[in-house]
Amino acid sequence: MKLATTPANLWRGSSSRLGLSVVAGLLLLAAAGCGGSSSDDTAGAPTLTITSGPYRDGQLVNLSVGPNHYFTKYAEINIVQCADPGGTEANLPRSSASCDGNTAQGPSVLVNANGSFSFHGYEIWALPNESQLDEAPDSQPVCNRTHSCVLYVGQDTNIWTKPKIFSPPFTVTPKGKSSS
Repeated sequence: MKLATTPANLWRGSSSRLGLSVVAGLLLLAAAGCGGSSSDDTAGAPTLTITSGPYRDGQLVNLSVGPNHYFTKYAEINIVQCADPGGTEANLPRSSASCDGNTAQGPSVLVNANGSFSFHGYEIWALPNESQLDEAPDSQPVCNRTHSCVLYVGQDTNIWTKPKIFSPPFTVTPKGKSSS
């Protein structure tokens, strides 16, 4: 006997186990859809476009991310400068302890409905920065000509499981120093 695949028929007859599995699967799909997920959840993080370096202390850069399903629409984005010792992926920050909260951007950056966002005029710093950020000379992180940093661009610097991406590693020439 062939049953129609209506929700009412999934609960009837000897195929109730199959019906429960199908209903459970449909409920999981529906729940995923209600949470703002999409079929692109497994896709990689989007590409960050940033003004190219080399960078000098106090330089303003522009950042942007194109349409994607990685960032939650209308979420607030934080941009912060963090240590990346050696400039390697293995040494990317794993918590906000590697970042300098004094470097957080000023105005809010909100993700658009299509996942894109941009920020113009983010200031890159040589760190620690005593003269402008009132930081002690032995403060962490260190970002200069010999110590690499990255920009954390993400939804929550306190919850590192939230969507985030990093800029390519960079160094910063302190003010009054030659870039050579």
